[in-house]
Amino acid sequence: MEDFKIIKIPEQTEEDGQQEEPILKRKEPEDDYTPPKKRYIFLIILLILSIVAVIVIKIISTYDDYEEIKTWERVDTGESTYSSFQGNILKYSGDGIFYTSYDGSLIWNYTYDMTNPAIDTCGNYIIAYDKKGSEVDIFSNKGFVNQISTNIPVIDARVAGQGTVALLLQENNTSYIQMYDKTGTLLVSGEIHPENRGFPVSMALSSDATKLLLSIINVNGGDITSELVFYDFTDKGKEEVDNIVATYTYIGTLIPKVEFVNKDKALAFADKKIIVFNNNLRATVAKEINVSQEMKSIFYNNTHFGYVCEEALEDGTVVNQLNVYNLYGLKTTTKEITESFTDISLMENNEVLLSDGNNISIYNLQGFEKFKYTFDEKVYSVIPGATSRRYYLIEESRTEEIGLK
Repeated sequence: MEDFKIIKIPEQTEEDGQQEEPILKRKEPEDDYTPPKKRYIFLIILLILSIVAVIVIKIISTYDDYEEIKTWERVDTGESTYSSFQGNILKYSGDGIFYTSYDGSLIWNYTYDMTNPAIDTCGNYIIAYDKKGSEVDIFSNKGFVNQISTNIPVIDARVAGQGTVALLLQENNTSYIQMYDKTGTLLVSGEIHPENRGFPVSMALSSDATKLLLSIINVNGGDITSELVFYDFTDKGKEEVDNIVATYTYIGTLIPKVEFVNKDKALAFADKKIIVFNNNLRATVAKEINVSQEMKSIFYNNTHFGYVCEEALEDGTVVNQLNVYNLYGLKTTTKEITESFTDISLMENNEVLLSDGNNISIYNLQGFEKFKYTFDEKVYSVIPGATSRRYYLIEESRTEEIGLK
């Protein structure tokens, strides 16, 4: 490139000022090349196809073996039940409750004496209670908080995200509803008499403790009637009689299980029906799912729910059918399963776990069997790990972190 040198700048005369001569500037060459649009379109399509291929491969991949990544030996006393809680393990039995990391390191423990222990969790809080007993213990993720003792047997108990506890008590055919804060202060108390409504069989508490749902069974002349009763403890609910904002009656139907799930959406599981409710003051019905066959098992988490029922094929063979729905009531999975199982659950990673002790099967929401294996030891619990192929197995004598292969 040549260098430009200014030799002399002409002086402007009076005549020159009347008409200004244009100053010529050197134009830099412009790079006017632009890649063809088709090339961009091709690269975008290639990227999309690559992403889709990875997703499809992940969905349809099946594994029939595993490798041990880590193993922690464990000594348990008696029959224990295991549950995951905030990235660690809850173990409870009639003797007490333990909160440990996966390697067995103790975070906290508490000793009690219960005949039929059960737990419930929400947010940072846990309760352990004795079914048909009188003890309810409240814990946070840091340890023991308080104990509630009752003079009436506890049938069911639920905890909310701030530690509020709801109790369903029964004695001499009369049912009692009581709610306490985590310090043990009584917040709500009420009675349900069988001649007026019936017998509560299931209870659900919203995560903020402002809503309570009861399933009440009434038998009159041999006919079964189920009533769902929604209570609201906000200022709007206080304007209603007994804080009842909605009731639904189902003749000839048994509803043994109700629950609040994600964003306090209510679910009711009947013998041949599942009802999904909207999260509003009146708890309006969002969807009713009618099931032609009786449901053998139900399961749910915060994003999906489902059931297993028996289905007769054209040749007369009876098989188990797995059905999964999202919280809008739209079916995501229908799958015939041949495995026998005693337990079924929907894990936190939205995979369905079937187990009968030693035999484990895992299905994804697309209906593909991801993993199937027979273990030497009884497996109490399977907990998803950090990646799609990692799991923690709680076995009789050890805890294993495994990778599918």
